[in-house]
Amino acid sequence: MRIIWYGHACFWIETKGVKILIDPYPDVDDDQIGEVDYILITHEHTDHYGKVELLSRLRDATVIGPKPVYLMAVADGVTKVREISEGEAIELGNGVRVTAFYMEHPSSQYPLGYLIEGDKRVFHTGDTYSFPALQRLRGKVDVLLVPISGRSTANEREAAHIIEDIRPRIVIPMHYGTYGDGDPEKLMNELRKNRIFAFVKVLKPGEELVL
Repeated sequence: MRIIWYGHACFWIETKGVKILIDPYPDVDDDQIGEVDYILITHEHTDHYGKVELLSRLRDATVIGPKPVYLMAVADGVTKVREISEGEAIELGNGVRVTAFYMEHPSSQYPLGYLIEGDKRVFHTGDTYSFPALQRLRGKVDVLLVPISGRSTANEREAAHIIEDIRPRIVIPMHYGTYGDGDPEKLMNELRKNRIFAFVKVLKPGEELVL
């Protein structure tokens, strides 16, 4: 599996030959992004939906998102688009599957997180705060992509609670630096202080993690 962070909540993931882009925000450098089969959108806010119209057309990719995203994409002329609901799983091919989970983001109409299962299991929370239902993912996640900015989403302290609930092997902080603050070192301090054990991999925009 290959994971590239493009800043904010935008990741490119390749697993078993399937190429997935998540939450391409408006300022993402789309020239850096290679082939894409599917674009997953966690919710309808502009900093996550951003360049869907452009990238879906340029990469001939299928857009997948909750109802508000589906309606926005159709209105924008996107022809390859599929709605997904909480609890629904979609097979992407080559044994790769994405399952949608409801997240706690009150300013969104229908916020989702996505569990991507291929040769590894990656969970992208989208925008969320810590909430007890995340414990249902415990033991099911190898790599957790978690927000830390505290801007309408979890801050470093709350992200540590999310990590404790899910207990992934690897954590990649996101949703900081591009819009708003957030400090991965503060996250690691929270984990140490609370004796929560997880490996935190801090990526720079455009940097790749191979598993």
